[in-house]
Amino acid sequence: MKAIKNTVLALCLLPVAAWGETIAVLDIESAIRASKPADEFRQQLNEEFSTEQAQLRQLQEQGNALQEKAQKEADFLSEEERQRLMGDIQAKYQEFQQLSNRLKQRSQQREQAFLEQLRPQVEAILQKMVDDQDIDVILNKKALVYAKPDLDLTQAVVDKLNQQ
Repeated sequence: MKAIKNTVLALCLLPVAAWGETIAVLDIESAIRASKPADEFRQQLNEEFSTEQAQLRQLQEQGNALQEKAQKEADFLSEEERQRLMGDIQAKYQEFQQLSNRLKQRSQQREQAFLEQLRPQVEAILQKMVDDQDIDVILNKKALVYAKPDLDLTQAVVDKLNQQ
């Protein structure tokens, strides 16, 4: 068992270039987010959820107004009025949280559907790059401590996505 660990460790410590592999790095998430299709999707999402976002802003303003009222009138309110005002503030907060969570969940679902729709295009772009550049390994850029900038395919993927 110890011999296997040492062998694996030795292989990991060998310089990657010594393996004779063509290496590239890619931050696929950044590539997708920086693309025109993603910009168009974000704009569409903002338009689609504009009503809910306006409701959230309104709830936040109402909650802030109630809190401000509670602070300004704290010395003049009876205990019953104070409790009622605190209940109103709590209700606005809960309503805000529920709407915010619903909006976030719907947004995440739409984003996931968008990524699934874009996946075949990204895979085709990567496959063409692998074939054209004879790439053997593509590493996740986020998992690396350092990589030479000329190994990074991220901007090239963005450019190809923007052309489609």
